[in-house]
Amino acid sequence: MVNSNTVQVLPLDTDATPRELYERLASRHDTALLESARLMPGLGAWSYVTGPALGMLETQGGRTTLRRCDGVGGGATSGTSAAILREWDDPFLALEQVLAAMRAPAAAGLPAFTGGLAGWLGYDLVRSIERLPARVPADPGLPEMRLLVADHVFAHEHGTRRWWLCTRELPWGEAASRRGVWAHSRARAAGAAAPQQKAGFRAGELVSRTPPARYLQDVARVVEYIHAGDVFQVNLSHRLEAAFAGDPWALYCALAEANPAPFAAYIESEAGTLASFSPERFLRLEGSRVSARPIKGTRARATDPQEDARARDLLAASEKDRAENLMIVDLMRNDLGRVAQPGSVRVDELWKIEAHPSVWQMVSTLGAELREGVDAAGLLRACWPPGSMTGAPKVRAMQIIEELEPVRRGPYAGSIGWFDAAGGMDLSVVIRTVLLAGDRLMLQLGGGVVADSRPEEELAESLDKGRFLMRALGSTGSMVRNK
Repeated sequence: MVNSNTVQVLPLDTDATPRELYERLASRHDTALLESARLMPGLGAWSYVTGPALGMLETQGGRTTLRRCDGVGGGATSGTSAAILREWDDPFLALEQVLAAMRAPAAAGLPAFTGGLAGWLGYDLVRSIERLPARVPADPGLPEMRLLVADHVFAHEHGTRRWWLCTRELPWGEAASRRGVWAHSRARAAGAAAPQQKAGFRAGELVSRTPPARYLQDVARVVEYIHAGDVFQVNLSHRLEAAFAGDPWALYCALAEANPAPFAAYIESEAGTLASFSPERFLRLEGSRVSARPIKGTRARATDPQEDARARDLLAASEKDRAENLMIVDLMRNDLGRVAQPGSVRVDELWKIEAHPSVWQMVSTLGAELREGVDAAGLLRACWPPGSMTGAPKVRAMQIIEELEPVRRGPYAGSIGWFDAAGGMDLSVVIRTVLLAGDRLMLQLGGGVVADSRPEEELAESLDKGRFLMRALGSTGSMVRNK
């Protein structure tokens, strides 16, 4: 057992997998699964399951609210129906002040995430930072940010296969009642799972809101902007949609088996559910140390070993992909430089070729030391949204995205992850992610367009990134407009 001020860490005797333990809690709308379903060097050492939330920090329509949730899970508690504790106009100020209110000293020997905030932040939070045109609708109208206030977290260390229950006394809970919630969660997590009939799902054919001719025209238009000197790169995307029926959790489990990822996540709410299989880290903060791993450059994997090696070598030698990757590295160096100690921003690894189940990716790694007085919220504000999902220069690229894409991005191109009460943070980039809302399934795909991009190749590359999801859904990914 470890105690550090308001945090307690106790071993949990169970051989459950992270998905099995999530199922045992029998609570969805107020819990989250952050699963490292694929272990990679330096990535994926821990998975986390948050217990029924104490509260919810949520942004919608330019208004950020902190609400309290006092239930014990099982779907009975919703952040949208609980009492409002505080409101803000600025979501990043809200994040800063909520993190400050729960701040506790860091302690050695603990899991990185022992309680704090967990959930997702949408791309369109940028509208609280930059003045962007509002030309397209938000569909579906999800919150721009939805973070659970997690005062108890189940942490799974993959190397040892050990579980820990981490509990924190946070400012907005009544201690005695919350200890009862923790005990209830612990009993569920450690107990044998009740036999359940496996739920299923059905997904229709994926079709795009941007027909192929239009997408090719949009890529060509971005190239024109580049040649005119407006931008160097734009990350252009399109959304595929399908009819959906059944259990979102069943879909997540099927897709996780098909494509394990170091930053997988499942977050369910009344408004919409995210099933994410991201390979990309946006930002990690440990003490004052910052790391980022932008991905730019993709080649589809092949089943034949020789063809697969050839695809890897072509990506490694591609001047176009190297230039595309380097532009984003430079953009992120600039973003980090706003809040880093002078001279501390560095490139630790450039143009590494990384193997994933369906694609080869070109990845670079950056590091920096935060200036004194800058916290996770300040770091996030300086770097938002992820540069690998905008282009460069960032603001002009986002203006072009708003001009060409037919719908706002919502959670896509934002982040999923956690903010620890002791000050740490780990966020992925929302790519390779399925959004479920009502009877619709949505999958957004894209890629960086640069001066020598060829429209047909950009379209093919975007579809390659979602191919594993399409196969698991039984869809080919048709490129025709939704009716």
